[in-house]
Amino acid sequence: MALLTALVGAGRARADGADPLSDAAILGRSPGIRVESVRVRFTQLDQAGTGYQSQAGPPEGPGSQQLVVSTPQAELVVKQGRKLSYRLEVPFDIVTAASPDAVDIVSSSSKRNEAGSIDLTTTYQSAPETAVFLRGAFHLEENFRSWTLGAGVTHAMADDNAVLSASLNEVIDWFDTYDVHGVPQGHVWRTSSNANLGLTQLLSPTTVAHVGYGGTLQRRNLGVTWNSVPLLGGGLGPELLPEVRHRHALLGRIVQALPWRGTLKQSYRLYLDSWGIVGNTLETQLYQRLGRGAYVRGLYRLHHQSAADFFTTRAAPGLEHRTADSDLDGFTAHSYGAKLVLVGSTPSVREVTFDLGFERYHRSNDLRASLYSCGLSLLF
Repeated sequence: MALLTALVGAGRARADGADPLSDAAILGRSPGIRVESVRVRFTQLDQAGTGYQSQAGPPEGPGSQQLVVSTPQAELVVKQGRKLSYRLEVPFDIVTAASPDAVDIVSSSSKRNEAGSIDLTTTYQSAPETAVFLRGAFHLEENFRSWTLGAGVTHAMADDNAVLSASLNEVIDWFDTYDVHGVPQGHVWRTSSNANLGLTQLLSPTTVAHVGYGGTLQRRNLGVTWNSVPLLGGGLGPELLPEVRHRHALLGRIVQALPWRGTLKQSYRLYLDSWGIVGNTLETQLYQRLGRGAYVRGLYRLHHQSAADFFTTRAAPGLEHRTADSDLDGFTAHSYGAKLVLVGSTPSVREVTFDLGFERYHRSNDLRASLYSCGLSLLF
């Protein structure tokens, strides 16, 4: 009798479309596709200073490195089911620069340039402790195209107290090249092959540490095609760079929670490459909560690097390699800034975040920049 009752009940459940032994009844229904977060941001960079690679000045240099970049950008994160997620980033740059405009002998069309990118990362949570991702990106601007393809994995260990990450990326750039008089010389390309390895470790309930390594191999045309080099005896010559560059970076970071509702982040980065540049970067960030819905962040960064082996501001005409690019010079740079973050919620949005930030950058070889930003984030 009990068996008959069970069979009749199961049959009635199937007739009603609610089988108690179905996958949906046992495992729960799939959450489908849902939006997890939406973020928008606007950033403005104002740069001033001079450099010998720029022709926006006297023939013997240095020339203006004036640059203004306005960057609106958006990010969308979507979850599909329990294992798949997608992150779409769309930045758009409006660039006004004196240096490329100085070699534009036909018009001033190079003074202002618009650029945009589409960057999509797909992540698959193959296991509770393991996730793999694929990344594809495309960048488009006047006389420049760039394609990026990447893949990586993260794996949690020791009850999620340690996370190991690794990734590979390949970037192909295709762009126009010009001589020092602004005459087009056809198309050139370069590739950048990048590998990264990182380990994040929980040291205590209030301390987290991270170490990482990144290596990049770049090949073919590695310069900015309108850069020039002042020559001994007068005049300008083109920048001549090696066709291969090996780049290495080691990073260490520690995050410490403070007793007064604050957080201290400190990091050190060592950089070196096959062109003879060695860089050291120290950075400190201090977060302080002001109340339940607000906190501030302060930042200071110190960077020092040596010059490339072939950097010069007066080159002999017969040199195999030469550059006067101030980015490849030896210099010391300081950055400091602050950010205010307000956090709240609504009945339909789990977390709403609004922030305002400012950063000032200046370095010893006559370059200065101010960075302004504001952002809005919605977490659902």
